[in-house]
Amino acid sequence: MSIIDRALRKSGANVNVLPPLDDSLPLVGAKNPELAQPVDQSTLVPESAPAPAPAPATVAVAVAVAVAEAEAAESTSAVTPPAAVAAPVAPAKPSAPRSPQLAVAPVLVVDDLRVSFPNRDGGRTEAVRGVSFSLGRERLGIVGESGSGKSQTGRAILGLTAPEGRVTAKRLEFHGADLLRSTEQERRALRGGRIAMVLQDPKFSLNPVMTIGDQVVETLRAHTRISSREARLKALAALEAVQIDQPERVYKLYPHEVSGGMGQRAMIAMMLIAEPELLIADEPTSALDVTVQLQVLAILDDLVRERGMGLIFISHDLRLVSTFCDRILVMYAGKVVEEVSSGALQDAKHPYTRGLLNCLPKLADDRHPLPTLDRRPEWAA
Repeated sequence: MSIIDRALRKSGANVNVLPPLDDSLPLVGAKNPELAQPVDQSTLVPESAPAPAPAPATVAVAVAVAVAEAEAAESTSAVTPPAAVAAPVAPAKPSAPRSPQLAVAPVLVVDDLRVSFPNRDGGRTEAVRGVSFSLGRERLGIVGESGSGKSQTGRAILGLTAPEGRVTAKRLEFHGADLLRSTEQERRALRGGRIAMVLQDPKFSLNPVMTIGDQVVETLRAHTRISSREARLKALAALEAVQIDQPERVYKLYPHEVSGGMGQRAMIAMMLIAEPELLIADEPTSALDVTVQLQVLAILDDLVRERGMGLIFISHDLRLVSTFCDRILVMYAGKVVEEVSSGALQDAKHPYTRGLLNCLPKLADDRHPLPTLDRRPEWAA
């Protein structure tokens, strides 16, 4: 029998005759001290007098009191051991300080990442020089000019560096797993499943002899045990999620039969269908118009918030990165020259970052000609 049932039996109340709630009655309590009135001592009932039976109008009060008594009786019988004489109460001890909350482990840790390629002189040229950062379940933006090493950083994390390239790092870990020591089979299991990358140009990233739908399905079935029918339905849903109007028609098309923007949306659908834990997006919205660009960014934002996905957003658009990302890395000549929060981009200190911001056009100002970046040799040192 529940506490409510025992309370009703003890009070002798009939739930069928409970009066309707009267909102006009004031609630007197600690929060409303002005409503408390002095008690007339003449109206108090002596302790020896028997308690009157609850009237129908006070059944709700009687039930509440009985519930409290039943709960108190249960807690007392469960906690207090039977004894003839009550044991002395020990003095209260100060509560121990709470241990600090453990920090959430980062999704990705990059420490002193370097990527080099052979040059004509027989030596090697470093395209990425000592890049270090950590990524949680957040949106990290990487900005810089063409050739600054942004895309090579993303490819090195995913293991897509060209065969002649050499990748070294003190630490390159994904959820604690050392990516540099992983076998090729382990890296292939990660790619497309737990780590995905939206490449910059879909014309060179999509297979020209496979339809769009077959490529999306291939990505899903490579990492998930699923039937062909279910994979096709999920592929159509993924194409529709990136704002492709006629997904069944686009499903059957080849890459050369779609526009650049539609091919880029198909690439995004292909990378998101396996629900990765880390997404590297290399200029994912460069070939999209403004409205579709905002829709795709909304999809990426939902993935980060709802699924706790880590996102590396590579772009040239400083305004877009500052409004969409949480933190920003500024790269120049293969190295990170500054790291700022998105809200503090206008307060950046490095002269290269200040120069990039100064080159942005401003509609309210008459700036002709536009200022150019005054590069300095010490920036690349």
